[in-house]
Amino acid sequence: MSYLEFLLKSKNAHGVHSPFVFDLVTEGFYFGKKVKISNNSVSNQALTTLFKTINHFRSFKLAIMGENAHDMTEAIREAGEKTKTQIWFFSPLASVPGGLDMSVICGHDKHTILPVFNKLLENVAEKNIFVLTDPHATPEKEAAWEAIKKDPNVTVTVDTYHLGLIFFRKGQAKQHFFIRPYRSFALDLVLGVRNLWGLLA
Repeated sequence: MSYLEFLLKSKNAHGVHSPFVFDLVTEGFYFGKKVKISNNSVSNQALTTLFKTINHFRSFKLAIMGENAHDMTEAIREAGEKTKTQIWFFSPLASVPGGLDMSVICGHDKHTILPVFNKLLENVAEKNIFVLTDPHATPEKEAAWEAIKKDPNVTVTVDTYHLGLIFFRKGQAKQHFFIRPYRSFALDLVLGVRNLWGLLA
């Protein structure tokens, strides 16, 4: 999926009818400043969205896995230092008091992503959040993302293009959202006019 295709599918807070996701967008994504770091291997947009998600859910106990795990760990560590936020990093195999809050998967294709995802599912709890980085980077990665969305354990996914957020909320109907994690009056206006034109056409 190209970024333009994502934008045409995406919504802002006003197009979201799930209270849980609405709160994430308005109190998480729209709250606080952008995070800028020196590590160029992780985009500032992805890191900002991830860090706002961490703070919104107070998900301070993290495990980061995959080929790009080192770069992502250092990026989050630097962001934490700049914002004076304490983040704890754990091995996914370690016994963590109270369990992990968030697991970030940085794999490049479904043959590495899905085994990690399935392994993490063995100990998943309702409070856990999984994050897939760059779910639209390649067709193979998109295939993994689609498989994750269809998993019966997954109830809610939020696609911000740079990140795929995965939730396991019991008792909630399965829903998938394409969300723009930032406010842009001009973009909202253009997409709003397009959607209105589509309804009138």
